[in-house]
Amino acid sequence: MQLQMLIQDPAFKKKFVLEKLLCHYLNTTRTDLRTNAQQELSPEIEQRIRVDYRAYEEEDKPLEYLLGFVEFFGVKFMVNENTLVPRPETEYMITAITEAMHENHANDNILLDIWTGSWVLGCSVLLQNSDKFREVFFADISVEALLVAKQNYDTLIDASKYDMRMLQSDLCAFLESYQEIIKNKNLILTANLPYIPDKTFEENAPSNVQKREPKIAFVGGDDGLDLYRKMFSQLQGIKQEVKSLVMFLEMMTWQVDILRKEFWEEMEFEEVKTFHFNIRIVKAKFRR
Repeated sequence: MQLQMLIQDPAFKKKFVLEKLLCHYLNTTRTDLRTNAQQELSPEIEQRIRVDYRAYEEEDKPLEYLLGFVEFFGVKFMVNENTLVPRPETEYMITAITEAMHENHANDNILLDIWTGSWVLGCSVLLQNSDKFREVFFADISVEALLVAKQNYDTLIDASKYDMRMLQSDLCAFLESYQEIIKNKNLILTANLPYIPDKTFEENAPSNVQKREPKIAFVGGDDGLDLYRKMFSQLQGIKQEVKSLVMFLEMMTWQVDILRKEFWEEMEFEEVKTFHFNIRIVKAKFRR
């Protein structure tokens, strides 16, 4: 079958999905699809595209899982069913961290990426601020997610530049075993923890998200803040040992207000970026 005939096939109602699949399987660009519209497709590629398109339309399978990657901050990251599909709005966090790192003149910071998933957040921070870090920790409770993160690390990062540790851990529990390494050091912690309240997720999340993406990556208890409270509690044990600890977090506006009231004696929360009107990138740290 000619490429042009497939593109014109009325069975493919969502042309942007078809074009993405074609570009992926033909290893080409959208421009070249039109330039080479007369080329013949092999039966194998045609069949793959039809199967994947049906999975997208009829089985709610995210396009990123079909492709096996997502483009985030200009870089291709591997993803699969064991990881959340990174949302474009999380790129705001990379911008906020990079702006903050311009004011940080140290070149021996330690990067902690917590609840790392596919590692798009930690990796993007490292790619944008490569001269600022020497030690890198990325941790997740899911072994399957860590395998994806490790593949992205191996593909995208020059491992000779950093001491890297990949850890299965419940948030920051692993830090108790690394107190000698982090002692008197500057720690930059990134964590895009689940912050959607359970009921909100059940009532409002799109069906393809509920069916296909790991729920553990979205929900955070009645008010969405269970994991933030747990992480802050874990960090209490090391805050006096380190030179500084700055956290970059994502949450909704009303959740920032809750945390300020609960931790007003111990912590400071600064809203550094806003998107979608009610979602904040927050810089948090313990009071000295």
